[in-house]
Amino acid sequence: MLRRNLLAGLGLLSVRPVAAQAPASNWPTRPIRLIVPFAAGASSDTIARLVMARASEALGGSVVIENRAGAGGLIASQAVARAEPDGHTLLCGGGTAITQAVMQRNPGYDWARDFTPVLTIVEQPAVLCVRKASPWADVAAFLAAAKASRDGLRYGSGGVGTPAHMAAAAMLKLIGAQGVHVPYRGANQAALAVEQGEVDFAFAISNIAVPRAQDGLIRILLTGGGRRMPVMPEVPTLAETVPDGPVVTSISSIVGPAGMPAVAVTRIHAAVKQAVEGDATLRDALTRDGGELVLSETPASYAALWPEEHRRLTRLVALSDVRVE
Repeated sequence: MLRRNLLAGLGLLSVRPVAAQAPASNWPTRPIRLIVPFAAGASSDTIARLVMARASEALGGSVVIENRAGAGGLIASQAVARAEPDGHTLLCGGGTAITQAVMQRNPGYDWARDFTPVLTIVEQPAVLCVRKASPWADVAAFLAAAKASRDGLRYGSGGVGTPAHMAAAAMLKLIGAQGVHVPYRGANQAALAVEQGEVDFAFAISNIAVPRAQDGLIRILLTGGGRRMPVMPEVPTLAETVPDGPVVTSISSIVGPAGMPAVAVTRIHAAVKQAVEGDATLRDALTRDGGELVLSETPASYAALWPEEHRRLTRLVALSDVRVE
């Protein structure tokens, strides 16, 4: 199943411009540390390793992937926000930082000021999946069962405050149904729980769910994307199915702490963009399971998207009523 288990995370953020610094022509001077906010084997971990393996040569130095899971990505986000802004410490999986900034009373950083945006790479929708042997053949039957359940259907996620958790909570709230949240230590574990019948349903990022559906292990009933997935055009969107349903996607991105040298930002952006655009096999791996390439043309164009991303994620948090104290 891991053969196509590729990315995640929802895209990080910063509208603070890169600090003006003298060009450091010898950058990088040591290995670049790319922090992944989830465990090894997670979607964001896989994409980080795939993309940076191809981009590291152009960067002129090695890239070390460091998994720092915990608190829905807050720990990793804090670590990068507080890191020395010399271009040697980066974060993979961005909107996580916005989400935690919205959900947490005191996240320990300012989402709009404490990061330097580098680039977005790919966007994938969260999709609702049930066990293949479940009695719900389509989303209408599933929603009817959710409304009729006295105690609420059990749903899994990769952790409290993840997009999957908020997608399920928001959907149930919008249809007037109850649910029982069962958090797991990662999205793969949540998907496995659906397969084994430990939970009734779960939202999962498409690259985790689509291969399982194609292998006959689960059934996908709807997508949280803004449009239907080309790989499964028969699956309706959440917005089509539930009035005022939010768009729930994961944007894979790379950011660093505020004040990074411009030379570092430019070289990282160029190396990753070139790696993706120049490798058809990599592009296929990123998009074949419902993903859409969203390579930002420049770091500035990435930064310009963040106010809208913040509004979208703020609405999702509000709809879901998921809060972390």
